[in-house]
Amino acid sequence: MHFLKIIFFVLFFFVSSYSSFSDEIGVDKYRIEGNKRIPNSYISNLVKDLLGKKVTNREINSLTKKLYMSDFFDDVEITTKDDLLIIKVLEKPIINEIVFEGNDFLEDKDLEEVINIKKRETFSEKKLTYALKKIREEYTRSGRYRAKIDVKRQDLPQSRIKLIFVIDEGDPIKVNKINFIGNKLFSDDDLRSVITTKEASMIRIFGSSIFNKENIELDKAKLLKFYNTRGYVDFKVVSYRTDLLQDYSGFNINIIVSEGPRYKIKKIILDNNVLKLDEKKIKDSLSVNEGDYYDMRAVSESVGILNENLGSEGFSFVKIETSLENKKEGFLDLKFNIDEGQKSYIGLINISGNTRTLDYVIRRELKLLEGDPFNAQKLKESIQAIRRLGYFTTVDVDLKETNVPNQVDINIKVKETLTGDFAFGIGYDSVEKEQISIGLNEKNFLGKGLKTRLSVSTSAKSTKYDIGITEPYFRDKPLLLSGNIFDQTNERGDRDIEKTGMSFAFGFDVKEYFNKFSYSFVESKTSTSSSSTATSVSGEEGIEVQTSSLNYTFVNDTRDNYFNPKSGHKLLFDTSLAGIGGDAKFAQIQTKYKSYTPFSYGDHVLSFAGNIGFTSPIDDEKITSSNRFYFNSKKVRGFDSGGIGPRDIGNDQAVGGNNYYSGSLELRTKSFMPEDTGIEWSIYSDFGSLWDTDYPDNVRGVDDSGPRVSSGLALYWTTPIGPLNFIWGWPVSKESYDKENNFKFSIGTSF
Repeated sequence: MHFLKIIFFVLFFFVSSYSSFSDEIGVDKYRIEGNKRIPNSYISNLVKDLLGKKVTNREINSLTKKLYMSDFFDDVEITTKDDLLIIKVLEKPIINEIVFEGNDFLEDKDLEEVINIKKRETFSEKKLTYALKKIREEYTRSGRYRAKIDVKRQDLPQSRIKLIFVIDEGDPIKVNKINFIGNKLFSDDDLRSVITTKEASMIRIFGSSIFNKENIELDKAKLLKFYNTRGYVDFKVVSYRTDLLQDYSGFNINIIVSEGPRYKIKKIILDNNVLKLDEKKIKDSLSVNEGDYYDMRAVSESVGILNENLGSEGFSFVKIETSLENKKEGFLDLKFNIDEGQKSYIGLINISGNTRTLDYVIRRELKLLEGDPFNAQKLKESIQAIRRLGYFTTVDVDLKETNVPNQVDINIKVKETLTGDFAFGIGYDSVEKEQISIGLNEKNFLGKGLKTRLSVSTSAKSTKYDIGITEPYFRDKPLLLSGNIFDQTNERGDRDIEKTGMSFAFGFDVKEYFNKFSYSFVESKTSTSSSSTATSVSGEEGIEVQTSSLNYTFVNDTRDNYFNPKSGHKLLFDTSLAGIGGDAKFAQIQTKYKSYTPFSYGDHVLSFAGNIGFTSPIDDEKITSSNRFYFNSKKVRGFDSGGIGPRDIGNDQAVGGNNYYSGSLELRTKSFMPEDTGIEWSIYSDFGSLWDTDYPDNVRGVDDSGPRVSSGLALYWTTPIGPLNFIWGWPVSKESYDKENNFKFSIGTSF
């Protein structure tokens, strides 16, 4: 023990002496070695404070740390010799170039985002290790578990390097087999159709069989939803096991489930001790009823109904929770626990996701302002108004409590749709044939909500030039101003109807109705080819008809979405009076209505459309061909474009009519279609008729207003190259001179 004390004393004396010695190092000058790219001045700026003073080890260590922290050096060594401080550095190389070789599935730009390494950055092994990890994760996410990534480092002058990522992407690993264990009520095929993960198959058309780890939790959630919507509230996924085959040829997936019993709702209980609510009225409004099998969709919808009803009363943070009680012998009690929140006021309204659309364009659609009392119904109407703009694919809203009592922030997140200032469209329609459009046709120009039209569109049946602009909020007031000039030619058999004109309009909202007043001036002319066999009269042979008209339109639009409505309606009433100058004198009225009704919790949408139009001459003037109504192939599907209405006896071509009606009943759904395909299908029945002309000679069907009826099937497919529509239709009621078209498809894209 005495010997150890002596050793400890000697070591302590040595360290103390060394520390004391180091504190007495005087530095009068310094020398920098090893730097090639980093200037001396950068290091000198850190050293200058040490000159002419005694320097301790702590200060030398601090200087070393600062040089390392600069991220410019791989190694720093600082020594002293007499009064000289020697700083020797080894510079980190600069990444001069990044190259990817062997990649095909992932493009260079995708990999550049993944690795998070930029040119002209300093290189480090840590950055490289991270980059390799992220690349492997990206390929794994795409099902390419056998991807191999190597890196070549090529040294360049002036401490620069070139990084070359050599990639062997490998083939994606597919799912070989999906097995379910424990399912007695539903077959393996039933459950395989529910989940996102699919088995490999030579005949697979929809869905991907490439294994993706991210789909595991999604599959579990879909299975839970499948059982919970059918009353199996005790269902759970016991195990989801993925086994990679030894030869890496595929995955076998084994999913063990516990189904449990099916439950009916015996009693609905409202636990509400605060709000003064009519319990019977509330129960009647719910989507779930006593005696029903439990369905989590009905429960979720019922919670939404309660929130909406209470929100319209000004209660924003009403907390509604559901619980299942007294589960016994296939029955349970469903309990709604309602806790009243206090009336709240709006703090901030935050908008995110709009990289192009300016904030004020979105804010002017809101029916709520910062500082207003919160109202859930007004918020719902505001979100629907933003969706109806057609600028966004999704619009989500989130309420967030603040530190201020009774105050709530509203966060609105949008995802913009790709519109673009310049559009080029190309497509094909089995009726209209090839179609090409080019120009500027933008409903959100410069992100300011301006609607601009500078376009040329042509097909085998028509050509149109259109220039116009619409400002929906003139000087930030809810006043629409628009102007338009156009020139178009439409082929009607062996006759061409040419129109050239201009119009301007102003509009404004009155409560829920949009009102628009406009004036238009159109010159039209009908030309008949020399070989025509037409025997009827258009009323425009050899002359130009000038139509000067005033127009009034009002619109009520409550649809929940611009692109694919699921609920709400659109009502349009339009009336025109021609004869304010010009040659034509007539009055024209059109009314159009379409409603959307979701059912089965939004899985299906039933739509109804009805349209009526009448034209009546003034002062015994006759309605010429260019001012009549015509039916295209979309009006009553199953009939050709111009296939319904009065026809020339000589050439059997449509001559148009003064009056029409049409309508449609359609059921649209995604059911029985894989979710990841973007396919919807519908069954429909259309009806309509077109009749009456002021030039009845040699025209058949002049007074035939009897309905034409068709039924059919439609397929709507959203593809990477644009919307693809297939429509099959067959006339149920028709006249012998009508023209039918049983199949129509169209495809198009814009970029």
